[in-house]
Amino acid sequence: MSMTIIVTETGELLNLDIHLDRLRRLLADLERIASTGSPKPASLRKAPILNDWTVTTRPTPCLAGTFSGHPRIGDQAAGITSDLWVHAPHHGFARTVSRYYRLGTPAASDEGTAL
Repeated sequence: MSMTIIVTETGELLNLDIHLDRLRRLLADLERIASTGSPKPASLRKAPILNDWTVTTRPTPCLAGTFSGHPRIGDQAAGITSDLWVHAPHHGFARTVSRYYRLGTPAASDEGTAL
């Protein structure tokens, strides 16, 4: 399941409760690791085992376009955003892992609009 939260034209937040629950559990685990250096022993006992594992990457939804007023990139630079978390084109905004974006004019092609 993608972590992107879709805001429909009517304002419905699709699967927001599921995403919030996942994020709360992740935050609790990260805070535990930060304070003690390790997960709870019971959490590890219940965790599945992953054999023959390797570190890899996978595509994640993001936005591409021309930036205007970006605090680090500046104006008129083409690029891509960090991971897209909230996509609300009917409401004129998106939220990536690092910041909000006001959505201006979409690209002429609508190839990248489906999530």
